[in-house]
Amino acid sequence: MKMVKNLCRLTLLAGCIQAATVQAGSLADIYQQALQHDPQLKASAASALAGAEAIPQAQADLRPTISLSANASRNETDSRDFNNSGYTVSLSQPIYDSAAWYGVKRGEALSRSAQLAFDQAQQNLIIRSVESYLNVLRAKNTLETTQAEERAIKRRLDQVNAQFDVGLIPVTDVHEAQASYDNAKVARILAEGELDNSFEAIERLAGQSYNDVDVLSAKYPIENLESNNANAWLNKARDGNLALQVADSNVEASRQLTRVNRSGHKPTVSLTASHDQDKGNTLNDDRNETNQIGLTFSLPLYSGGGTSSRIREAEYRLDEALQNREDVFQGIKLDTRSLLRNLSTDVLSVAARKQSIRSSETALKATEEGFNVGTRNVVDVLQAEQNLYRAQRDYAEARFNYVLNLFRFKQVIGTLNPEDIQGLDIWMVSGNDQG
Repeated sequence: MKMVKNLCRLTLLAGCIQAATVQAGSLADIYQQALQHDPQLKASAASALAGAEAIPQAQADLRPTISLSANASRNETDSRDFNNSGYTVSLSQPIYDSAAWYGVKRGEALSRSAQLAFDQAQQNLIIRSVESYLNVLRAKNTLETTQAEERAIKRRLDQVNAQFDVGLIPVTDVHEAQASYDNAKVARILAEGELDNSFEAIERLAGQSYNDVDVLSAKYPIENLESNNANAWLNKARDGNLALQVADSNVEASRQLTRVNRSGHKPTVSLTASHDQDKGNTLNDDRNETNQIGLTFSLPLYSGGGTSSRIREAEYRLDEALQNREDVFQGIKLDTRSLLRNLSTDVLSVAARKQSIRSSETALKATEEGFNVGTRNVVDVLQAEQNLYRAQRDYAEARFNYVLNLFRFKQVIGTLNPEDIQGLDIWMVSGNDQG
């Protein structure tokens, strides 16, 4: 990840933009707002910055340490009283310390893991933005179709009432039409609530209120991927999936921790130097200075079994990290293959549901003609109308499912980035210009 620290700091410093309710919002605008507002992304940015500190902390164990100590005292004897003072400056530079060396390697792995986790959080924000936006479009489409269905059934109810008044149809047809109208009214009320809830979710994500959004153009291409070879896509996921890269970094950090703890049985060698000065430490008030330089060799012999225990713990942690990494990889394999199948199914489903709308329109027209000449009853007409609106909703759902599955697939194989938001936003148009 390039320039992750700068990205993290920008994310942390960016304020939450508060604005008045707008009439419409594009996907790109909502995503940009989410980049500045989303607490999950900010938390991940802070975590990445904290993780980056593992490197300088570990490197400090390989660098010299300098300390200063001072003393002052009052001495009283039978013959005289005098003051005693002094100071010592000491330096220690590790020459051989395998634990510190492996600690640096572990710090690098921990920092890389935190940075990759931040990249992963950015991808997750893209998915959450698209999913929340599509949920608004789902709710919006459901509301529009339920409103249209309610209006159509209301017209049918008025027609049935008029025919009943002149004795052309029985009262049961009136009751059937009234029941269908009542159900359509309830469905419309529920759809209004779902739309409000979906806008609330957008507000939580972006930190800004919206009461309308652009819609997905009818010309948005629903196409198969360039290849249906699952193994080829899995190889791409193995190289690019961020969750797997995080798991790999965690394995490396655990492996280096094992080496750090094993170094507890090894010797260390350090260069030491000191300058000591004492004043008044004799009755003659002499000033004594001492300079010292040398090598310090240290070999642990026995520490109560603590070192061996830490080695065993680190080995268990390494095995845990390896198993977690394998679990992540197996999940990626499953997701890659499942999403690949889902996308192929979505393409076929969109085409089939589009044809279903045409068939439902033809069936409704034929049923209405039959009702007008007395060969079909009002129940048949109402059922045909419901089938048409259901087909319209299912068609829209299939298109939204394709878009979301496509973004999830890109995340699994590791190619998802903000440009995908821009690419989708191009296909978002105003409600009056769906093309």
